[in-house]
Amino acid sequence: MDTPSEGMTTASGFPVKTTQKAVTVNNQKTEILCSHFADKLFVIVTQFNKMGNLIELTRDAAVNDAITPSRPSYSTKVLMGRDEPLMHVLAKNVLGKLDIKKPVMLALALKDESPKTVALLSEEIKGIV
Repeated sequence: MDTPSEGMTTASGFPVKTTQKAVTVNNQKTEILCSHFADKLFVIVTQFNKMGNLIELTRDAAVNDAITPSRPSYSTKVLMGRDEPLMHVLAKNVLGKLDIKKPVMLALALKDESPKTVALLSEEIKGIV
């Protein structure tokens, strides 16, 4: 995941399309990698240059609800790492603004877990997914 500057690179080789971006979020160097597999989306968000916690997110069945009509909801399952409520909340908020129908594997390793950082990361991921 070495990117020399803040920019985006894409490799569209068969069978996996991968997009990678390095950004600075709240003074923390952050690397984002998205790989589109046929059945899953694999996203790595790291400020430690390692994968960290591995969380599986699956989109819940759509419910016609007047309270949250435009925001999909996801079920989370920590596969590796800290299985704490904070990890579930972070994962849902990092990907919550995206409308992804297939399951997502999210590797998350953050030094700064503040709401501001999570919101900024969500926007960056939205730009490359």
